[in-house]
Amino acid sequence: MTSFPATRFGLRGRGTLADGQAADIVVFDPATVRAQATWEQPTATPVGITHVVVNGTLVVNDGRHTGAAPGRALPRGVPI
Repeated sequence: MTSFPATRFGLRGRGTLADGQAADIVVFDPATVRAQATWEQPTATPVGITHVVVNGTLVVNDGRHTGAAPGRALPRGVPI
């Protein structure tokens, strides 16, 4: 699910969980995950997503944002 897009866009060091790679992980319940954002409330948080790790940093813990913002734009073909 992530290795194909990472390869397609030339994002080296992304897309799989392995030593030396950046860790981006989303833990969710497929039975309950649902977006709540609307045009009126575009930043409403989704439900059913319990944990998110971006580049090895915990961003969502037990469904609550930690305040961390480690994400950044990824240039094509540049090792991360």
